[in-house]
Amino acid sequence: MKNFLSTPVFSPRTAHLFHSWCWARSDFAEEFRRLSDAGAFRPGGVSETIWNTRTKFVLRAKTSLGFDVAYKSFFRIKSPVRYLLRNSPCASEAANYTLLREFGLPLPDLLAAGEIRCALCLKNAFMLSRFVEGYRNGLDFFKEGIHAGNEPFLKEFCSGHLALLAKLHDRGYVHGGFTPANLLYRQEPGGGMKLCWVDVAECSPSPLTVQIIADDIIRLFRYLKISSKTRRELEAAYLEAAKVPRTTADELHDVLERRIVPRLKPWAVIAE
Repeated sequence: MKNFLSTPVFSPRTAHLFHSWCWARSDFAEEFRRLSDAGAFRPGGVSETIWNTRTKFVLRAKTSLGFDVAYKSFFRIKSPVRYLLRNSPCASEAANYTLLREFGLPLPDLLAAGEIRCALCLKNAFMLSRFVEGYRNGLDFFKEGIHAGNEPFLKEFCSGHLALLAKLHDRGYVHGGFTPANLLYRQEPGGGMKLCWVDVAECSPSPLTVQIIADDIIRLFRYLKISSKTRRELEAAYLEAAKVPRTTADELHDVLERRIVPRLKPWAVIAE
């Protein structure tokens, strides 16, 4: 691809709005070209499809470097005109990977990103990151999931991620996609849990009012069927982790109680 750039760290200025571009991390550029030439980023090819919708797919590809990578592509852009003067979700997410890692938040290693544009219109966009081996997401707490009904483990999962959310809010940013599917965990052999975030394209700076704070938390809580006592404990865990006080326990609880509309479809009833 023309306008190929290789640097140690992705910069938002790499994402160009007027032509196609491609970036790869310096120590991965050669491997990226090899994988591209081998067709590793084509659905239905040599790589494993781990997510597929009408507009995007995610592949798991093997590298010659001893680790796997996750390749996300928005291959069908619903409204190309929408992105005439703005970045694609992949470009926004790549920029947020760099920023949030600077904040000390756990995300996979970003390895490559790019956009294909024709006459300014966005045609395709992709992002490639290191596959986080051994991690699973919060869908494990849904009905038929391996931890369905395990409220103590669910509490550990939620309190850990809410503490990370508080750290993000302390920086003046909202998450925008704080749902179980985007929150990862890995059980450690000696006990404990390691956490990781994915799909952070919606993260953005924002004035952090109690309503906006609640918006982020609601994206998690509305999928969870948990006791009132546990919910209050999780709210307290968030407030305890927050270094910049913006609300009180009672105020936050009142807003959440008024605004949470559970999304407990048959496939998403958890912690019964």
